[in-house]
Amino acid sequence: MDQPATVLDFEFGMSQLSGNKTLLLTLLNKFSDEYRSANDDLQRLVKEGNFDDAYSLIHTLKGVAGNLGLFALHHASKPVEASVRNDKCLPDDYASFSALVDETIAAVDALSAAPEPAAPEVTSAVAAQARDQFITALKASEFISQSTLDEWLSVLSLPAETKQGIEDAVDELDYDEAIKLLEKA
Repeated sequence: MDQPATVLDFEFGMSQLSGNKTLLLTLLNKFSDEYRSANDDLQRLVKEGNFDDAYSLIHTLKGVAGNLGLFALHHASKPVEASVRNDKCLPDDYASFSALVDETIAAVDALSAAPEPAAPEVTSAVAAQARDQFITALKASEFISQSTLDEWLSVLSLPAETKQGIEDAVDELDYDEAIKLLEKA
């Protein structure tokens, strides 16, 4: 079978799900679990003469693979699907399809087993910039949203009690106290 190079196009899968990485990983894992035995199941169904179920299995596998960005498997499924539907048998080169199913499952498993990249270290320059922005906003009596406050506090290397004191002062709009705490730290 002529295999396109892309076993797993993660970016395409993400685009199908509006960038929801968690959902994509969940669906890929479900695919892996669901189709891990597809080779054995398909061979058994054809051997038993259960061509409707064999066709349904390969047709569904093909569609799901295409939607998740498993393009090599999607394309390799087409001749297997046609052979089951039209010839009531598996194609002569079924072994290459079977190997591709295993390769695809292994790629999904490897993706799921890969650790999340570590969060980038906060450099002193980033922390200094956040501190300066924070103090400037406080001195200008600007409204500071909770998300902005959380972001600034997360990059500053401050003791927990100092962070809490700053957060309390900002919540109470006591910006002078927040400035004192920041400048002391």
